[in-house]
Amino acid sequence: MRNTIFYLVLTFCFTVSSQAQKSGAGQFKIAFYNTENIFDTIDDPNKSDEDFLPGSKVAWTSERYNHKLTNIARVLVGIDSINLPAAVGLAEVENIMVLNDLITKTQLQKGNYQAILEEGSDPRGIDVALLYRKDLMQYIGHQAFPSALSFKTRSVLYVRLADAKKDTFHLFINHWKSRSGGAAETEPQRIENAVTLKHLTDSVMAKNPNANIVIMGDFNDEPDNKSLAEIMHAGQTDKKPSPSRLYNLMCERFLKGEGTLYYKDWDMFDQIIVSGNLLIKKRKGAYILPPYAYIFKPDWILYKNKKGELLPNRTAGSKEYFGGFSDHLPVYTVVNY
Repeated sequence: MRNTIFYLVLTFCFTVSSQAQKSGAGQFKIAFYNTENIFDTIDDPNKSDEDFLPGSKVAWTSERYNHKLTNIARVLVGIDSINLPAAVGLAEVENIMVLNDLITKTQLQKGNYQAILEEGSDPRGIDVALLYRKDLMQYIGHQAFPSALSFKTRSVLYVRLADAKKDTFHLFINHWKSRSGGAAETEPQRIENAVTLKHLTDSVMAKNPNANIVIMGDFNDEPDNKSLAEIMHAGQTDKKPSPSRLYNLMCERFLKGEGTLYYKDWDMFDQIIVSGNLLIKKRKGAYILPPYAYIFKPDWILYKNKKGELLPNRTAGSKEYFGGFSDHLPVYTVVNY
């Protein structure tokens, strides 16, 4: 009897899968993760990487470096172990060598990923990057733009990819100015980041008002701060989205008190923003359905503090090695086509 039931279930699943393939239906995930300092162990005289060397206060050894890569890969695979994310934006990566180690020496190697990173002017030497699956996404081109002119910081990485249906996606990966020194004091610099990004997305929209734009990153601002709400005009999703407007997929979760990192309270600094065209369900073409975006927050990437709160389990502090994952949680969305 059990064998008969198993056979019927297997047959049903195969039939549904076959029908989905015939109809052209499918989906893939786009994720973003601030990895909290993926540095190699080699001293680069052009970067302030002295905290990530074997002789530093928190000794950054080859063993710890490899453990970091394993942990980051474990998180990204955990988002979907069967169908790994098709595209992953990353922040706080030292160089392309680190990314190549990540995609070839960990369980991410089964994802057939290609890495993209362009060096910016950040004094610490950390950059944004993108991984994409070569079997799911077709590379069209990429370019890095300075995200500010008045100060040194990470670049905006702009990547164009096409999905299986030949829909073009315009991906913008960001890591805006931190709040170190005070939120109010550093706000003008994040506004400059926002003005730069808005200029880039407006340029895409001017050529194609129905463009599929996906903006992701660690913005070091909340969804309701001026940089995102007023400069980017990235508002909450609604029932009748405009194709050429920007919508912040994290707004609903932010309003519920959720967040992606914890400092005295939860903050929603890691966000995914899309053009309204992606929120319109189509018979042909890519679209995103409610609840639009997710925070990946399994217990195994968290730790319990003295108050009993479950918080992101980070790699290291200024004086202590913890061996965790990151001080941020990853976010992702599901694209249907």
